[in-house]
Amino acid sequence: MGKTLKLVLLGSLITTFAGCASSASPGASASPVDVTGTWMGGTATGTTDMTLHLRQTGPNVTGTIAGAGTPDGPVNGVVGGNTVQLSAERAAFAPRLVVRGDLMSGELEGVPLNLVRLGPR
Repeated sequence: MGKTLKLVLLGSLITTFAGCASSASPGASASPVDVTGTWMGGTATGTTDMTLHLRQTGPNVTGTIAGAGTPDGPVNGVVGGNTVQLSAERAAFAPRLVVRGDLMSGELEGVPLNLVRLGPR
C-alpha cells in the first residue's frame, strides 16, 4: 500500500510541475508592450545621457534619439513581448532593451543603459 501511495503522489507532482512548465512565464505577454513616449536616462558610467522619443504602431517603432552621439537622429525598431530592438539610421546603433512598465534597460556598447518614461503616453 505504501508503494502505491508513493506512485500516486509522484504522478501528482509530475502532473503539477508539467503544468507549471507549460504555462507562459510571468514576464511573457500575449501582445507587445507599448513603448510610445519620451524616455530619458543614460549609461551606468554617466558617460551618456540620452533622450528617446518613440511612437509605436503595432510591433513597429519609429522616433528620434538625442545625446547618443553619432546615432542621434531617426531610429526604428521592433517590439516583441517585453523587448524592443532599436536601430539608428545614421550609425551602428542596435541596442536590445527590456521594458518593465515605465523602465527600459539594456546595454549600449557593452555598458548598462537605463531609461525612464516621462509623463503620460
